[in-house]
Amino acid sequence: MNKTKPSVSIVVVTWNSENDIKDCLNSIQNQTYTNIDKVIVVDNNSSDSTVQIIENDFKEVDLIESKKNTYFTGGHNIGIKHAIDTYHSDYIAIFNPDTLVDPKWIEVMVENVSTDTKIGVAGSKIKFWNNSNEGKINSAGLVYDGFMQAYDNGFMEEDNRQYDNTKEVSAVSGCCMLLSSQMIKEIGAFWGPLRMYMEDLELCIRAKKHGWKVLYVGTTQVGHKWMQSTNKNKAIKLDRWKKRNWILIALRHYGIKRKLAVIKNAIF
Repeated sequence: MNKTKPSVSIVVVTWNSENDIKDCLNSIQNQTYTNIDKVIVVDNNSSDSTVQIIENDFKEVDLIESKKNTYFTGGHNIGIKHAIDTYHSDYIAIFNPDTLVDPKWIEVMVENVSTDTKIGVAGSKIKFWNNSNEGKINSAGLVYDGFMQAYDNGFMEEDNRQYDNTKEVSAVSGCCMLLSSQMIKEIGAFWGPLRMYMEDLELCIRAKKHGWKVLYVGTTQVGHKWMQSTNKNKAIKLDRWKKRNWILIALRHYGIKRKLAVIKNAIF
């Protein structure tokens, strides 16, 4: 272990992830970075064989089993707290369980965030992997209009290295993030009431309000299986959930006029 480099713990939250977790954890084990404190998996009460796979094949990870599904925000907050309290890591990397992480991801990300102590959140290029959109861009940072529009930059574009730059952005995807522990101690981690969807955006809004920077690093990447199919019923529920979360974000962060505009927009 090289103590001259910032220390990093890795958090992965699972829920019925038996088809994905091996590839994800194997790619994490292949990281070239030399100061990784621990890999922490928080399982959100899976009913499949996710826990058994981790116990059998990845005994070196810290496995935390939740007795209920705490969703994205709750699961990650459990893992982040464990990383900071137990290992005192300088940074926390989070990955979705359906990702394949480039071997130099942590090395490249830490190199970039280490240039400025006020970088609190960083994300990388995300490309579709192991699905019909193989190789296309899933996200190159998030574009946010300050009201009710937030979308993945470069979504569904062919990767011609047009997003291989590094720059400050409004927000980055929660699919893969590197978070400053100092920032988390100051402003908190993910906002629990959102549960899932746009929790990454809210964290970035809050970080920037407190003087922290959000960085997109396009020189490394993760592969992401993403949602390969969404039926009509699920799409309707997703739309309702996002409208709910826009209202919560507005109530927490917007002025009175924009609060009312968001509520009106969501309802009508």
